[in-house]
Amino acid sequence: MSGKSKIDIHKNMTDTELDEEMSKYVAYYRYYQRLIAMKIISKEKSIQPASNILNISYQTVHRWAKTCEEKGLEGLKPSFGGGRPSKLTYEQFIELDKIIDSTPNLSMKEVQHLVKEKFNIDYSLKQIGVITKKLGYNYSKAYPIFTKTPKDAEKQLKKT
Repeated sequence: MSGKSKIDIHKNMTDTELDEEMSKYVAYYRYYQRLIAMKIISKEKSIQPASNILNISYQTVHRWAKTCEEKGLEGLKPSFGGGRPSKLTYEQFIELDKIIDSTPNLSMKEVQHLVKEKFNIDYSLKQIGVITKKLGYNYSKAYPIFTKTPKDAEKQLKKT
């Protein structure tokens, strides 16, 4: 399965078009992942490096490349088989990402309130978690620091 691929992804697109599309769609992970795969294929002239780097099966990346060869960049956009469209637009996702990035230590409830106030969209806490994860943030639990703990607590524990 190694060697040069006979698939010509440049048939319906150029490297410049690919670079422009990649810079626009960072928030849409699945599409961006496919763009990265095509970028690797365009540089390496083989599907295997893209498969290895992205940790995706060779067959999947090959299918993306065939679709790209036939339909161009439009063929790489995921076609969802249904489901409810997002209430937030792409521009709102980007704006929310900038707000969260510039405001440290926001809780999920604060992000939920922010989305309600800023965009007038009411999401559940679970959905806010999905949105923040899609934007690349993760939730970490805060642990209390006890004020009555002596400064040399570790030293005292080692003595016993």
